[in-house]
Amino acid sequence: MKVGRMAQVSLRPVHLIRWIVIALMIGAIIYWYFQRLKSRQESAEIIGGPESFKMPQPSLNVNGGPDFLLDGKKLHILSGSIHYFRVVPEYWEDRLVKMKACGLNTIDVYVPWNMHEEVRGEFDFTGILDIEKFLGIAKKVGLYVILRPGPYICAEWEFGGLPSWLLQYDEMQVRSTYPLYLEAVDRYFEELIPRVAKFQYSKDRGPIIAVQVENEFGSYGDDKPYLKHVRETMQRNGIRELLITSDNNWKHLNDGSVDGVFMTVNFQSDVEKNLGFLTKLQGDDKPKMVMEFWSGWFDHWAEGHHVLDTEPSKNHEGMSNLVKGILQHKASINFYMFHGGTNFGFWNGGNHGNKNKEYMPTITSYDYDAPLSEAGDTTSKFFTIKELFKSYAPKGSVPDNLPKVPTQIGNMAYPTTKVTHYMTLDNILELVGSPIKNEKPLNMEKLPINRNGGQGYGFLLYRTTVKSKPGKMLLANPPQDRAQIFLNGQDMGVLDRINDDDQKVFEFNTGRDGDNTLELLVENMGRVNYGKFLNGERKGLLGEVLIDGKKQINWEMYPMEFKQPFIQAASASSKWQDYASDVKRPALYKATIDITENPPKDTFIDMKQWEKGVIFINGFNLGRYWKKGPQVTYYLPGPLLKTGKNEIIIFELHQSSSEIVFSDKHNLGPVQHVTDDDE
Repeated sequence: MKVGRMAQVSLRPVHLIRWIVIALMIGAIIYWYFQRLKSRQESAEIIGGPESFKMPQPSLNVNGGPDFLLDGKKLHILSGSIHYFRVVPEYWEDRLVKMKACGLNTIDVYVPWNMHEEVRGEFDFTGILDIEKFLGIAKKVGLYVILRPGPYICAEWEFGGLPSWLLQYDEMQVRSTYPLYLEAVDRYFEELIPRVAKFQYSKDRGPIIAVQVENEFGSYGDDKPYLKHVRETMQRNGIRELLITSDNNWKHLNDGSVDGVFMTVNFQSDVEKNLGFLTKLQGDDKPKMVMEFWSGWFDHWAEGHHVLDTEPSKNHEGMSNLVKGILQHKASINFYMFHGGTNFGFWNGGNHGNKNKEYMPTITSYDYDAPLSEAGDTTSKFFTIKELFKSYAPKGSVPDNLPKVPTQIGNMAYPTTKVTHYMTLDNILELVGSPIKNEKPLNMEKLPINRNGGQGYGFLLYRTTVKSKPGKMLLANPPQDRAQIFLNGQDMGVLDRINDDDQKVFEFNTGRDGDNTLELLVENMGRVNYGKFLNGERKGLLGEVLIDGKKQINWEMYPMEFKQPFIQAASASSKWQDYASDVKRPALYKATIDITENPPKDTFIDMKQWEKGVIFINGFNLGRYWKKGPQVTYYLPGPLLKTGKNEIIIFELHQSSSEIVFSDKHNLGPVQHVTDDDE
């Protein structure tokens, strides 16, 4: 009898192990498939669609008619914008309680990616960036939160909140599906969202009731796959609440929309027209939300301080009539800003003007003519809004038992302080360390520092040797943004991109036969935060430099970032000299003020006797000053001071003063009334 081949096979141990391994692999593949299916279900659209799985309904319901519903109850959102990164943490609760006392039930909060990941791969959520602490205070005070994590936020903030190191890549296309950009966004959201997701209303009634996808994207483009990616990345990482967009007009609303995301509108005039856009695009069976009602406006250097008239005037419809109109239309409202705060450090943004040729950097104050001033004081606008809520907000939307407005913190003018020491530019460069050398000048983002992500902020000094007496210098592009030019240590003048006259040429009227040392100290005055030309916001010298028609080669570059460790090293340096008034080059200046108050009070530094530079208080970068104004005084919050000795260091680019003057009043310069044309 023939025996089948299978009957002849013996099941040896090696065969048994092989079959077990195969079975485990098949099991792992099946498990992976179902886990991926589950993940896709969780990251699907909130409102569904042909390509999506069903998500749990968000806590805030927009499908129940013309009102928002939260737990089945009508919620009329009365909100105000505040940026935790523009306010010292010690004052977060004070500002939020004041907002609640005005009648607000919600706050709106941007998240600045570039502060949280200033250096690529290094995340910071401490101190002024402790968003979890801030959200916890919002919950304690009893305010809902609309979270706006970007990745782009605008906000008159440096590069619209995008990290500078993105521009290290020559082909970078921000706010798009460019792979390197999306990879960076994904890593950021993977770090950020788990920290904030636990504060969602669906998680033990946390404060977050809505999250914004991108920001005013319709003003930039109509890349739906990009918006979809941002939406899905948020959901994949744990966002479960209502998703929204915000845009400024009919076209932008349409271009900036994405399936399954609720639309809101931004404006400062013509209530009927702008709310009409929402109704036509989204239907009259949905709630209406003004995501940004601009309560004032921001200031650029050399402008006036913008003020939005509360009552109708020849300049504008007036804030009161606009807010009244919004409330009478039963629309929810967010005041942008309710408390502006300060552009500390080098974090101010900028804008393009005059057909995108002119460059207009934003000042240090972000007072915004908001209901709460930069120093957190209540204004007449605050009390006007409080009365408007009482008269026109839907019944029951403002509780009867609002908290009392906290006592004003108070300001004081400390005694004028003498400048005692200075440090030369050459000594500053010694602290910077060895220069970066290259045949051609490199822009900031190309420098091999900060984990090879380049220099983000501050100043960059370029130095080279010209082998003969120079006549004319031609830059390939205007400096970005402002270059002080020195020849053999002598200040020759300035080239900048602030005007639209394409400043690329500089004529020398001095020099010597033989070697001449040429230096250009370039300041990044703030990357543009709005518009279609963000990808061009690299800083420093962009391209080659010609001297009398010949390419200038062999450059040394000193990145002057002025980070806190550097300021601490400068403070402890032995290179300080007794103060002198005739210093002709940029220098550091030092003064000490002894404070007896406990705790120290807020104050304002009056810089009208100085020219242009940066102020550091006990190692903290308070921000830029410039004689061009409009800003004259610079807000110094009390928590940055201490009882006892306080050190003030100033980096002055031109002419110093021998003293530092304090004031108990804020001077933001001559008023410039907001008009309908500013919108």
